[in-house]
Amino acid sequence: MIKNIVVIGAGFAGVYATKKLAKRFKSNSDVKITLIDRHSYFTYLTRLHEVATERVDPNSIQYDLERIFHKQKNVQLITDNVASVDKDKKVVNGENGTYPFDSLLISMGGEPNDFGTPGVKENGFTLWSMEDALRLRAHIRNIVAKGAIERDPDKRRAMLTIVVCGSGFTGAETIGELIDYKKVLAKDYKLDPSEIHVLLVEAAPTIINMLDRTNAAHAEKYIKKNNVEIRTSSMITSVNPDSVDIKDQDSIPTNTLIWTAGVKTNHVADSFGIDAGRGGRLVTNQYLQAKGFEDKSIYVAGDDANATEQGAERAVPQTAQEAENEATVSSANIAADIEGNHNYTEFHDKNMGFTVSFGAYYDIAQVFGGKRVRGWLATIMKHGTNLLYFMRIHSGYFMMQYILDEFFRVNNNRTVLPGITARQSNALWSVPLRMFLGIVLMVDAFSYNVIIPVGFGLTAIEAIIGCLLFFGLFTWIANLALIIIFFMGIASWPHAWIVFAAIALMNGSGRSIGLDYWFVPWLQKTWGHSRYGVPKSIYKNNQ
Repeated sequence: MIKNIVVIGAGFAGVYATKKLAKRFKSNSDVKITLIDRHSYFTYLTRLHEVATERVDPNSIQYDLERIFHKQKNVQLITDNVASVDKDKKVVNGENGTYPFDSLLISMGGEPNDFGTPGVKENGFTLWSMEDALRLRAHIRNIVAKGAIERDPDKRRAMLTIVVCGSGFTGAETIGELIDYKKVLAKDYKLDPSEIHVLLVEAAPTIINMLDRTNAAHAEKYIKKNNVEIRTSSMITSVNPDSVDIKDQDSIPTNTLIWTAGVKTNHVADSFGIDAGRGGRLVTNQYLQAKGFEDKSIYVAGDDANATEQGAERAVPQTAQEAENEATVSSANIAADIEGNHNYTEFHDKNMGFTVSFGAYYDIAQVFGGKRVRGWLATIMKHGTNLLYFMRIHSGYFMMQYILDEFFRVNNNRTVLPGITARQSNALWSVPLRMFLGIVLMVDAFSYNVIIPVGFGLTAIEAIIGCLLFFGLFTWIANLALIIIFFMGIASWPHAWIVFAAIALMNGSGRSIGLDYWFVPWLQKTWGHSRYGVPKSIYKNNQ
């Protein structure tokens, strides 16, 4: 008899839990796992600020679900908006279908909490989805472009003022990105960077309260050093089209208010009829089972879960790290229900610390029981944390894409290795070197074999490599083979220049005036579809 596991939400918790369940039941054809999300991709939400400030392209943080789950044949992907959950009949109701379940994981993520502040929805900008990031990205460019040519000093200042409300993870990291981004905007629109005024407004007496006071002081020093105004004990009372009102203070003239002050449970999950705690988070027991529905095998993880360790006063924070931990616990307990052994795993807070990025160059980490790390090393640790998630979901493809997007495909040198790796190379200028090296190898193969001596069938190999380089086919592989031959001691040391030429020609030189222009895209498409499947905008029920 088929047993159905349904996971609602392809966020950090949903994707990781689905991966673990797929592995657990990969040899059991009686278990089917369905992952439902309103998008056909997983969004790396903790990097939305990078998209909003043009540090990376939007597709850099969108990871197609087919590429993630192509090898998991027991996982069915569904693109749908979930409307309700019938807990008695054990059915998930979507706009485009119904999905019966034996076990259910609710991991729909959160949404911004404006605490009822007037004008936030109408006049403010949130940063909790790709749509939010793209809307903010377009607005900032547009308003700064207008401000650059505005002659009225009051209007100009309002247009060039950006206010960030809230100094949690999202707010602090948005401030960090704006520090870097305003230099880019100033250059593009011929402004003095000091004209673009960035403010951090926090209702609490202190900022970045997830850090200890020593680290928070360093963060505050860095922010102020980069000409960001900080206003603490400042509660925003309303957001207007051209100003922000603050309790007992003068209003701030601005056309840009970025609201990062809080998060609450997804409004759809609110309607599921499960008891809610602080911020609307669904109440769970120590096994992450939804309170009151323990016998229905309904679990909650991620931002939706009011996950609380036994004996703790408060639920764990809504972070990606906690979502992954909750995914581990909930998937193990779902497996126990499916297998019928009820050998449940208790939820324990396993927070190893965290890093907060302040732009591309500076991070602050608080890890391993409170150890403090700041600067370049902390930034590397932040990247390592992001890469670790791709390792956990076994996606080498997206791990490589992350490295390329964060270190190589970067504009304006906004990477931890400033200017060293962040270059969009033009392979055209290496074409003469490629053709010259190809001719040298072909001539040598049929003459005196000065470079690669006769023997071991190497003459033919030299001729083939030379031919491939000249015509620009398999260029990367041909250059790699040439380097290997040299270091095997077959080539002579007086010709060591060839190694350096081969390394330089591994820059994709075959795509300029070469056959790789057609071959490499064809290979990427064919091999990629075979290994990772064909991405789609909508995944439908195939039954």
